[in-house]
Amino acid sequence: MRNTALEIFQNRFDILMFAVRAGVFNVTDIFEAVLDTSRMTIRNCLKDLVDSGYIEKLTILDFRATEKAKQLFGVKA
Repeated sequence: MRNTALEIFQNRFDILMFAVRAGVFNVTDIFEAVLDTSRMTIRNCLKDLVDSGYIEKLTILDFRATEKAKQLFGVKA
């Protein structure tokens, strides 16, 4: 079953909220703390957020929120 536009938005929003407070994180962190979905879905969300400039990929496994994302949520660096 395909996700609705609202579910797709909500997944990315939830990841962003987690990311701006988590520092460095990985797919497993999101899987355990944020989304009850497949790791592939999480990877796809992260790819979209990286492409949009809200998340940056540090290593093959690790990510962190960009300043752009932190400003969106009013989080100080």
